[in-house]
Amino acid sequence: MPDHSQRPKINQSIVFTYCDDLELASEFFREVMELEFVVDQGACHIYRLTDLSYLGVCCLPDRPGSVSRFQAGVMITIVSDDVDGWHDFLSSKGVKYIKKPSHSERFSVYSSLFESPHGYRIEIQNFDDKNWHKKTIG
Repeated sequence: MPDHSQRPKINQSIVFTYCDDLELASEFFREVMELEFVVDQGACHIYRLTDLSYLGVCCLPDRPGSVSRFQAGVMITIVSDDVDGWHDFLSSKGVKYIKKPSHSERFSVYSSLFESPHGYRIEIQNFDDKNWHKKTIG
């Protein structure tokens, strides 16, 4: 009998977003952001962010709804050492930024912010503390 007393391992992660126009949203990730398209599930497309993390976009009739201009209060954050490089890269492709790269004392990050064609805020962020992901609170 298997031992279920310990939390099972997590192998990867996928954040799924939802849209009304799959081709438009998918084209943004594929052509503008130049993410690697790895899985076509028909109604959902999955893009590789890193070896262990993925971003999905789906066009489904039973998806969670939005209560505001932004999709369900979700923001996609991509952590990168080159926030300025991403800004230059995406600006050259016509992406309009909500917030150009700047430092936030409050959150101890350097970041920028734009909106995807399917209504999600996307942040490119670099933490001041390079070991942020190695810590445990509690």
